[in-house]
Amino acid sequence: MATRGDLYEREIHRYRETLELDVDMAQERYGMTLIHSLPPIERVLALKEMGNDITNPADYYNLGHHYASEQNWDEAIKYFRRAIELEPAMAEAIYNLAVCYESASLLPQAKSTWQAYHDAIDSPEERKDVKEHIKELGI
Repeated sequence: MATRGDLYEREIHRYRETLELDVDMAQERYGMTLIHSLPPIERVLALKEMGNDITNPADYYNLGHHYASEQNWDEAIKYFRRAIELEPAMAEAIYNLAVCYESASLLPQAKSTWQAYHDAIDSPEERKDVKEHIKELGI
């Protein structure tokens, strides 16, 4: 006998399959009820695919992380920057932006972003490590 959890997981699976096949059909069939049950990156990618405006800094952060994992530095940088514009104290986004700039060989931008990250964190030990890393960049 299937439990509620099993039924729910099957429906989420069907929803994901429908999203992959036809976003409009998924929206017609499910509306917006199941989209919030998806993991954050799946949710924001689906919302973006549906043409919804992304306004939450965490959503921009998640998109940045997604594109960084694909080594698409230009897109990752764009989304991390937008997250920081909306939430300037988002240290995780500043850190990831610095990593992306560095990975894209944009060293002057990386250095200034590492400095911004240094200023955004409280841990003296981590601040020291970031300061050393900035020196290692050699620019």
